[in-house]
Amino acid sequence: MPEKINTELFAPCGVNCISCEKYNNPCSGCLISDSGKSKSTLKCKIKSCFDNKKFKYCGRCSEFPCKLIKKHDKNFKKRHGISTLESAARIKYMGINKMMSGDREKWICPKCEGIITYQKKTCSECKS
Repeated sequence: MPEKINTELFAPCGVNCISCEKYNNPCSGCLISDSGKSKSTLKCKIKSCFDNKKFKYCGRCSEFPCKLIKKHDKNFKKRHGISTLESAARIKYMGINKMMSGDREKWICPKCEGIITYQKKTCSECKS
């Protein structure tokens, strides 16, 4: 895992892209490129919303938390046990750089310093 995580790897909805098993395989993150994204990801209403409003992160929007992020949070918690709403709100209170440093600690494998993916909860390198 890199020493410092690029802040563009934090999706508007609150997902840290570096902790996703699809990061760089083939997705490069919502804020970076549409290349390699699935059709459902390209149709993401949150992505469309932040593109229209010119915000990078939901937590910085005056309408936060809106219906879109609340629905996304409910579905994401159900599938992955992670609150994207809480994650998106941290930007507002902590700032992106401090939050990304904390996320680095959360998603780094203590054995090999690989990345623990939120989908499988295992390290992408040593599989522990």
